[in-house]
Amino acid sequence: MKRLSASVIGVLMAGGVWADTSPFDGRYKLNPDVPGCVVGEGDVANAAFEIRNGRFISIETECRLANPTNIRDMGAMLYDLTCSSEGEEWSDRILLMMKDDGSLLRVVDGMAFTNPPCE
Repeated sequence: MKRLSASVIGVLMAGGVWADTSPFDGRYKLNPDVPGCVVGEGDVANAAFEIRNGRFISIETECRLANPTNIRDMGAMLYDLTCSSEGEEWSDRILLMMKDDGSLLRVVDGMAFTNPPCE
């Protein structure tokens, strides 16, 4: 019998399978002009979001990223999002791509955002 890796076992124990987001894992500023990075603390000037373990965590919002689709020759991935915030749930799609300067390019519902990494 083949052995399951610790990460696979962790995913199965958590009750679901999430997408590999490791190329994009990190914390990113919502407003590049404001110093500091605060994740999940409400709508503050230095708000940031985090991508880790197949999740997108932002201001009072958490989304699970699933069904990754590689965008050929672009270094980009398209994901399905399932999100919840303040008792509401919704779904969407998001395209993620790392820029040469280490910033994250996000495209959601026709809007594009560039978010620098937190230091």
